[in-house]
Amino acid sequence: MLRSRVGPLLRNAGFTGTAPTWCLRSALGDYAVVNFARSRWNTADEVRFDVNLGLAPRAWWSFSTRFLLDRAPKTPRVHDGLFDKRCHPERRYPDWRHPVLGRDGWVVRDAASAEVCAEVLCDELTSVVIPELLALQDRATLIATLRAEADDWGVAAWYRLPRKVAVALVMVDDGPSPDIAEAIHIVRSLPAGRFEARDALLDVLIHAQTPNSVT
Repeated sequence: MLRSRVGPLLRNAGFTGTAPTWCLRSALGDYAVVNFARSRWNTADEVRFDVNLGLAPRAWWSFSTRFLLDRAPKTPRVHDGLFDKRCHPERRYPDWRHPVLGRDGWVVRDAASAEVCAEVLCDELTSVVIPELLALQDRATLIATLRAEADDWGVAAWYRLPRKVAVALVMVDDGPSPDIAEAIHIVRSLPAGRFEARDALLDVLIHAQTPNSVT
């Protein structure tokens, strides 16, 4: 399903990569990631999977490859993103009951259910996921969406960054701003051990807040 249906669909929209992960890079270097992950609880009779979406803004990806990742890949994986969410089409319906998937979500039990998942998934990618990620290629739209906490985008839990700091990292290419100034204050007040490479992160924010320092 991924190689025969999903891969061509994503590549036609400008994504690169192979199953199970595809990336879309904006002109400014911001990445959107689509990833498919099987459940660890799968059995011979039932295969469940998640559709994971991630956002790795340019400044965050540059910071991660320098300070957080020992062997950084050429493009981010979904867990390298600063913001993430899962694709759950059933949640747009009353009682989370999708007209085709029901409340099961992405689950394959036989050839028939595999075909159903493939049809719903391709429709979801075409009508919802791809248009949303293409829209977020625009930096202003990306910032506005994340500041408004819209469309269920959350800060990746394992990085333990306050949301205002994460959003400010998207803005560092644009020079000084009240958002970055507030983020500097927040990072300085973080307890020791809250975030790996805290001092390096603080340097990135201070550099961006210093007039004429943004390159």
